Amino acid sequence: MAQWDRRRFISTAGVAAGSGLAGWSLFGSRGLLAQAPVTGVPDEILNPVEVSGAEAVPIVGKLPGQKRMYVLPNDAGEYHRVGSQVMKRIARREDTGDVLELATFTGNQGATMPRHAHLSSHAAVLVMRGEIELEVGGDRWTMMRGDFANLPPGTPHAWTLRSNGAQLALFTMNHRVGAAFTAMGERQDGPQVPANASHEIPASALAKASLAGDFQLAPAPAPAGAPVRVTNKQLPVTPGPYVLADGGGERFGGNTFLARNANTTGQFLFIITEGGAGGGVGAHFHARHFENFFALDGETLGWAYGQAMPLRTGDYFQAPPRNLHGFRLNQDYNRFAAFLTPGIFESFFVMMGGRGRGRGAEGRGGGPPAGRGDAEGRGRGAFAGGASEMFRSLQMSGRGPDGYPLDVHPPKLPLPPQDPIWTKGAASALADRAALLAHAEAICGVPISREITPELRRALALKPRPEDFL
Repeated sequence: MAQWDRRRFISTAGVAAGSGLAGWSLFGSRGLLAQAPVTGVPDEILNPVEVSGAEAVPIVGKLPGQKRMYVLPNDAGEYHRVGSQVMKRIARREDTGDVLELATFTGNQGATMPRHAHLSSHAAVLVMRGEIELEVGGDRWTMMRGDFANLPPGTPHAWTLRSNGAQLALFTMNHRVGAAFTAMGERQDGPQVPANASHEIPASALAKASLAGDFQLAPAPAPAGAPVRVTNKQLPVTPGPYVLADGGGERFGGNTFLARNANTTGQFLFIITEGGAGGGVGAHFHARHFENFFALDGETLGWAYGQAMPLRTGDYFQAPPRNLHGFRLNQDYNRFAAFLTPGIFESFFVMMGGRGRGRGAEGRGGGPPAGRGDAEGRGRGAFAGGASEMFRSLQMSGRGPDGYPLDVHPPKLPLPPQDPIWTKGAASALADRAALLAHAEAICGVPISREITPELRRALALKPRPEDFL
């Protein structure tokens, strides 16, 4: 496409879409989003159908015990005492079909997990609050809220909590890490941290862990050096262990990669999504990958098969393949972590946020803001061809590492009744259509600014400091 004036394009497109001018074509043979015919793609991948009926209704407030869409609030989960820490299991093997697990570990100053490795499970650590000392492969790092560590299989690591109430989240692939930690600890009824428990985990408990799951003690060949505060904000481009400071990673608009396919051998993507009120995506589903959301700041309004699900700090939302979901950012600053597995959707975020490599939250990002969900939950402000055509165009705008079109699909079946919390506050159709046409501009490859937008910059100025959570 030729170079266009972006502001004039959006204005013209919005007026044309809003007035329904017959000459404005998006999807015809000469339309902006015209796609070449697709060959060699199985129909169950190109045209899948979403889960519907009772199986699609989200389970709310408890662990589902089967691979289902569910929302788990911060005060719910399965609790285990591990030494002087409390492990809360948020996603277990039975909740994800053996695909992934998520747990948090909370404790007081001095609580520790000895040096160990997961030999067959890729792991990631996100600090939720407090100060934590994390050893990774012989280096010791002081980490605070928002800091991240990538731990490929076989990476020796250990942690020590350096403040009362410190907490980390541990994401692990497959299903054997949770079994190790549950064998190491004891069930308890709630989240209370034991007051007088020994920080040292008994050798007998560690031995049980190594027999029950993927946990292998890894004594250090030499003492590690003094801990160093994490400052790195550059995302590596190859596999291997690394740490990132809060705000680091590779930014594309409101989405920042903390781990890409190159870092995880395609097993998962780890993304931080942040922004001000209004951004989001309406009802859609993925046929071949999980999307799991872990709320950090503000309020993200999830959409789960017609139901509005407010997500605040510590709340978790799992959307397995073929389950309709969406989200909307509600407050002046919102942030959540997204764990996507496998990593076949990476190209979508790169395309939507501007092409090229970013430099963290302080670096360059960009791209137009995302659309919002409409009263029917389909993505408010569908362009002239409708929301279904918008998602179709996104799907066909690139290919994932598996060689197939991008894994995003609109609803194929009638939507369930919509929660009124989700539908209130709709903006004008004209403005929304213009925003979605800006996506079309990005897909077509028109050069766009990679600078952080003024709206996103205002939201980032309200981001809490890690020190506020000590």
